[in-house]
Amino acid sequence: MIHAGVVQMEVPSPEDVASRWIEKWNVDVREHTGESDGYDLDVELPFQHPRLCLDAILLVLPRIPSDSADRHFQVLAAGPLEDLLVHHGQAMIDEIDVLARRSPSFRMLLNGVWTSRIDSAVVERLAKYRSAQW
Repeated sequence: MIHAGVVQMEVPSPEDVASRWIEKWNVDVREHTGESDGYDLDVELPFQHPRLCLDAILLVLPRIPSDSADRHFQVLAAGPLEDLLVHHGQAMIDEIDVLARRSPSFRMLLNGVWTSRIDSAVVERLAKYRSAQW
């Protein structure tokens, strides 16, 4: 679709975003091009598409080891999830709270988020799930 000279890509499915993210982080970091189609889980989604971002995170999670030593797990926590909480934590806190309560792997992922830029009310609400920060 083209509007005023700008090419707009179809919005990818959460499955496509999750698969692309896993593939991206399977290659050596030095090989990353830095290019984005506008729907990168590390770049635009946490800022501009919070619903798609969270849905993709939830699809990545069961496909990677829930281990704080795993590179994918580390990047997912300190990247997309952290940025999502920074920019949309207030709006998504109810759902994040339910996910943390129900999912041990999501709760562990929350422990890898650095909270310094996250709204204090969001941090306070999630504190009960963050007893094992890494």
